[in-house]
Amino acid sequence: MFHAIHDLREPVRAIRTSAEFLAINDVNRFDKSATQCLRHIGEGVDRLESLLRDLAAYCEGEASHLHLTEISLEDALVEAKRQASHELAENAAALTYDSLPTVTGDFLALATVFRHLIENACKFRGPNPPAVHVTAIRQNSEWLLSVRDNGLGFKPVYADVIFLPFKRLHGRQYPGSGLGLALVKKIVELHGGSIWAESKPGEGSTFWLILPTSGPQV
Repeated sequence: MFHAIHDLREPVRAIRTSAEFLAINDVNRFDKSATQCLRHIGEGVDRLESLLRDLAAYCEGEASHLHLTEISLEDALVEAKRQASHELAENAAALTYDSLPTVTGDFLALATVFRHLIENACKFRGPNPPAVHVTAIRQNSEWLLSVRDNGLGFKPVYADVIFLPFKRLHGRQYPGSGLGLALVKKIVELHGGSIWAESKPGEGSTFWLILPTSGPQV
């Protein structure tokens, strides 16, 4: 799979380079229709590159070996905020959180979990600026985390469907590959945890995560 993804990236880059060359060097020769075609090519390449990135990340998540250390979930969330800074700024989104614990886990993998949940809140936003709040409660040998947003929400019947690869409740109305939440679920399960979602249309969503305090049992 990794070799196939790499092989696909080469022609995608060639298409982008050729389209950009035409746009720069022959701009005066194109009519409105041709210019629009070039724009569609660029948008298509953007979607292909996004899909290939997510496919690579998902495959790596399936095959990866976690680098387990004592990490601060608060630091992982701050890293996710840095990675999602463009989406947060573009949507005037607010990210808040209570005190978060230290767990045994893979720092970058758990930052990826937070990043996808933050980006989802920005993507599937309601009429108000996105607001995301993260909390954690100790339950014996586990931590129960919640990531709550004020976005569009979804019907409860889709609570399990959203974690399946390539499932997109809103079709192509919103960009993305449909792999983000599938990757989130994979990472959480690799840590010996679980994840589920609660939501209603127009009332935002809450993602619940359970993580063992001492990491996955191996």
